[in-house]
This record gives sequence, C-alpha cells and structure tokens, in this order.
Amino acid sequence: MNTKSILTLLKYIISISVAFGILYFLFKNQDPIKLIEEIKKVDVKWVILSMIFGGCAIINRGLRWIVLIEALGYKSSKLNAVSSVAILYFTNLFLPRVGEITRCTSLNQAEKIPLDKLLGTVLVERVIDFIFLFGLMFLTIILKFDDLFNFFLAIQSQQNESTNEKNIFLIIAIISISIITLLFFKKWIKKSTFYQKTSTFINGLKEGFRSVKKMNKKSTFWMHTCSIWIMYFLMTYICFFSMEQTSHLTYSDGLFLLVLGGIGMVIPTPGGIGSYHAIVMIGLSVIGVGTIFFGEGGSSSNPALLFPTIIHAGQTLMAIIMGLIGLLVLFLSKKRNNVIS
Repeated sequence: MNTKSILTLLKYIISISVAFGILYFLFKNQDPIKLIEEIKKVDVKWVILSMIFGGCAIINRGLRWIVLIEALGYKSSKLNAVSSVAILYFTNLFLPRVGEITRCTSLNQAEKIPLDKLLGTVLVERVIDFIFLFGLMFLTIILKFDDLFNFFLAIQSQQNESTNEKNIFLIIAIISISIITLLFFKKWIKKSTFYQKTSTFINGLKEGFRSVKKMNKKSTFWMHTCSIWIMYFLMTYICFFSMEQTSHLTYSDGLFLLVLGGIGMVIPTPGGIGSYHAIVMIGLSVIGVGTIFFGEGGSSSNPALLFPTIIHAGQTLMAIIMGLIGLLVLFLSKKRNNVIS
C-alpha cells in the first residue's frame, strides 16, 4: 500500500471516528428505554412524506444534470442520470466526498460520456448550490437574526476567552505562513501535484460554466434548481408535524433548520452523521425546543436531539433504497449496452 492510499484510508477512518464520536457524545446520557418510547410516539406518515420529498430532490438533480450534459453536446437517458445521482447519495453514506466521483464514473460507464466533462458539470452544480445556500443564509439572517445570534452564542459558550485568543493567533499565523510560502516558493508550488490538481479543477469549472452559457433549456435548469431546494425545505418542515414538541414551529423555523442542516451536511462526516444531529439540536434549542447538553447533565428524553435523528434516519433509509435501485438500473443498462456492442 503506497503513501497516498494510507493517507486516504486514514482520512476515512478519522471521518468515521469523528461521526460516531459525536453520536456517542450526544446519546451517552440518553435513557434507551425512554428514547424508544419517544420514537414510538412519532407520527411515521410525516417521516415517510419527508422521505418522498428527499427522493424528489434526487430526481430533480438527475434531470437538472441532463440539461448541463446536453449543453456540452452529449446525451444521457433520464433514468441513468437519476440513478447516478442516487448512487452519489448512497456512496456518501459510507465514504464522504467520494459520491461525486462515483456519480460521474457510473454515468461514464453507462453512457460513455467523457469523465472530465461530467466532472466539470458537477463543479458548476456545486457552485450554484452553494450560491443558493448562501442566499438562504442571507434570508435566514433577515427572518431569524435573534435565533442565529443565540445559536452562535450557544457555540461560543463552549469556549473560553483564552481559547478564542489562541484561535485568532493560530489563524493569523496560518495566513502569514501561507503568504510567505507563496512569495518564496512560487515556482516550486506551480510544479507541485496540488497546484496541478487545482489548475485542473479550475479548468473543469470553466468548462462547466461554458455549458451553462450554451444551455438551450435555461428555464428548465433553474426550475429544477429551485425545486431541489424547495424539496429540501419540505423535507425538514413536514417533519415538524411528526412530533408534538415541534408541531408549532413555523416556515421561518423550517428555513432556519434547513440552513443549519445544510452546514451540518457540508462537514465531511459520512452522510452528515453526528454533525447534522449536533447542529440541528443546537438550532432547535435556541428556538425553544429541547435543550443543549454537552457531556454530563443530559436529558433522558430530548426532543431537540430526537428530531434530527428521525429526519436523518428517514433520509438515510431513502438514500439506501434509491441507491440500490440506481445500482441495479445502471448494472442492467451497462449489461444491455455490452450485448448491443
């Protein structure tokens, strides 16, 4: 096993360890019997509806992807594109940040579309989705400024002033070292593997944005993009009705938790395990549902922790079901293409 493989393996081990470490930290004070009793009270029909909305988001992603692919002059069946996106979510449950590569290689094998072209379109999708997320963040700041302020206070309360001063010093030191490195080792950096990969990334991004300019179905692309985020919102909001403790929450509360959950999913843990639970738990506590507990003194039944657990479990089950279906679809498609050729 070479050094790169060892580092990759270590990265996944650390990611998984962090995820389950957070879960242990959150659940270690929970009474298993009371937790099961609270889960039994959950109205499952709303969770199932949330799973359906999550599935619709995957379908919209697949259909949106086709618009970008066609702008580059290639063709893909809708079923294969949606199946590839489903495999993306399935893969990310086990190997964070690998899903996008699996998604592209899956469609490449099924449709023979060049891999670099597919990666370029994915980069564009990521940029656009981040823009939408930041837009929703801005809207959340307007609607829920007090709650956001309390959210950051809740996180900051876990750190003391001296720790903050050390963090600021560390950030300044890192920036200074980076600038010095760029000035004195510029030529060496240009020859490095990292620089070349970054250059390839930027070129792929440019290629992807060119595909946006060439799109003949711009309205379809933006319709699917808006639909994706509407589905994400409904995934969260509809689950409010599954629990008595959250049934009174509003649309703005749903937006608030959507943004926080989006941040939790960006953190590189498998499928957002742990990070999603923790950040949504803090968010719910600042809007008056449940409590924040870290370490000792946890509640035996905390709705702020139960809610993200229910949503995450439902979406994980949905991702597994659609991922397995996607694998089957692409396997049959690849087999059919081999027979024809």
